[in-house]
Amino acid sequence: MLPRFLQLSMIAACLSAVSALSVAADSAPFAAPAPIVYVSDFDLDVANVTPDSGPGERLRRLRGLLPSGPGPMGKDKNPQDHAKDIVNEMADALTADLKKGGADARRIAPGQPSPAMGWQVRGVFLNVDDGNRLRRAMVGLGAGQNNIQVAVSCDSLGSADLPPLYQAVEQADSKSKPGAVIKLNPYVIAAKFVMASGDEKKTIKKTAQEISDAVIAKLHGVAQ
Repeated sequence: MLPRFLQLSMIAACLSAVSALSVAADSAPFAAPAPIVYVSDFDLDVANVTPDSGPGERLRRLRGLLPSGPGPMGKDKNPQDHAKDIVNEMADALTADLKKGGADARRIAPGQPSPAMGWQVRGVFLNVDDGNRLRRAMVGLGAGQNNIQVAVSCDSLGSADLPPLYQAVEQADSKSKPGAVIKLNPYVIAAKFVMASGDEKKTIKKTAQEISDAVIAKLHGVAQ
């Protein structure tokens, strides 16, 4: 198994290749009508957080997925609201970037039936544990801030029912650790984007742009 730094280097190299592809793809508009792309809310779990037992304990417990400015997760923001903000910011930024790339991008509400035509972009926030296993990332108590990734899939809605993006993996030692262990579905082509630490909003916007570039490049490839 490759060391972690080599895996991240390989992912970075792939992103650079995708970025180069996307520049060429974005230079040419889509033939009318533009492809319709539905952006689903990405999956992000919220950890169980116990009631406050003091200001210092509260700050330790309400740790966010990523750093967001001067504080651990922003003043007076609970994990549920923080998770919603992350999901909404990612979906809004991705939708806007896809529109800039020439796609007819639209957000699709959770639970809303998938349209019969077009493309759907799905994703899940992940982290990697000490055993090199993928876990659904969590906001709240026990949510780590390292190795945050976003696994994303862009699928045609004109095909049969879409397979799940990932499957839960039952492991005996996983119950004591935050986040469910998962395995990405082998029938789904999913690209993994590393979310670097830093300002949360800037990180989300940068990752959304990278995802949009990859989706636009794929749509141009299909249209050729």
